[in-house]
Amino acid sequence: MSWVIIYTKPRQEVRAKENLQSLGLQVASPLIPIEKVSGGTVSTSFVSLFPRYIFVRSDTAIFENMCHMIRNVRGVSQIVKFGGKFAELKDKTFQGILRYEKALSSNPKKAYQSGERVVFTHEAFREIQAVYQESDGQERVILLFDLLTKPVKISVPVSAVKKCL
Repeated sequence: MSWVIIYTKPRQEVRAKENLQSLGLQVASPLIPIEKVSGGTVSTSFVSLFPRYIFVRSDTAIFENMCHMIRNVRGVSQIVKFGGKFAELKDKTFQGILRYEKALSSNPKKAYQSGERVVFTHEAFREIQAVYQESDGQERVILLFDLLTKPVKISVPVSAVKKCL
């Protein structure tokens, strides 16, 4: 058994996965968590580790018989091939990918990194730069900025800052 690589239509990995599973196939789409700032709060969402790619576990002979049906599944763009042969991953290699996914899941990518330069976007401190220190819940962050040549820590709404360009 190996994992065959399927290329999906843009932003349709979930749709293709569901439709392939309805055919009785074992389908995987590794996801990783990332923090995003939206609506003034920090939230965690999951994105594909390999955008537009999903993996189907199958015996090559069985897969070849289902190839026409798989190409016509909603959300699927094409089956990845190299030199006329299906692009396959050995089960051991795919298990390594799943271990990597699990490791990333335990430590999501943060919206802001400690020590990163940010800029205020609201009111009196508009356009003043600061250094991100840490999160103070889901709606506030702690920043370090110079006030009259002294470093000062303040807690501000996450909606009041953005990354420096």
